[in-house]
Amino acid sequence: MASVVRSLGQVPSILIVVGAIAIIAWYKAHRRAHRLAQLRSKYTDEDIVQRIMRHEVWQGQTTDQLRDSRGEPASVDGGLLKTRKREVWKYHRSGKNRYRLRITLDNDVVSDYFQKN
Repeated sequence: MASVVRSLGQVPSILIVVGAIAIIAWYKAHRRAHRLAQLRSKYTDEDIVQRIMRHEVWQGQTTDQLRDSRGEPASVDGGLLKTRKREVWKYHRSGKNRYRLRITLDNDVVSDYFQKN
């Protein structure tokens, strides 16, 4: 970096850095706007869209909403019980079979979740 500053001078180097930061900021804003548009076309409830954008988990959330909010889980446990389907989606691996976030789904709806700090 020092050799670039010496060869170009300080002002052009600063302009290059500021330009790069501006491009990154524009790209992030564009990506966020595109994501918002996708979610708004998929879900009619603006509250759900905003909660997904904040990566929230809540009871009553569907598997599609959870996938949109948190992405694919690192691991899934579960299967069929007598009267319902139960799965535990695990996120943020912290050791062997240890995860910082565990989300329980009954019949493809979030029924409980536990997050370790």
